[in-house]
Amino acid sequence: MKKTKYLLIIIVALLFASQSFAAWTLTPSRVGSTKHHLYWKLVMTSDGASLAATDILQYMDAGLLPMVRSSTMMIMNISPGEGSVIPNTTINITLTDAGGIAVFSETGYSKDADTVGISLATDYNQYLPVYDTLSITMNDIGDSGDQVTLFFDCWLED
Repeated sequence: MKKTKYLLIIIVALLFASQSFAAWTLTPSRVGSTKHHLYWKLVMTSDGASLAATDILQYMDAGLLPMVRSSTMMIMNISPGEGSVIPNTTINITLTDAGGIAVFSETGYSKDADTVGISLATDYNQYLPVYDTLSITMNDIGDSGDQVTLFFDCWLED
């Protein structure tokens, strides 16, 4: 009887703990490409808390990953979710390179309307080359399930 009681306590504790470890869902995918341009998106679904620095590249499939790794990121567009997945607050984004340096960090993007044509050379004084790591950090945008989609226009070398 005692063993069963302790087993039930452990199971209940694990169930509560698993709920507290929910994480953002990051879904990158290719939108289109030409000889020298790659257009890809990152759909980000909130877990109801801020997103700590997370390497985007780890979520990419074998087709997209080598393209992004050999690219230079030039332009970003932000499309907040709509309807039931619209963020509750403005959007803050930080991109960090393989050396752990914040190469792009801006705050206050609209939660209600698309923001287009954001130059990724703003903070770094040149467009962003992608190496082995590309991390993103985002503020708490609201409820669990709220979404933001980022679109990246990248240059591809020969």
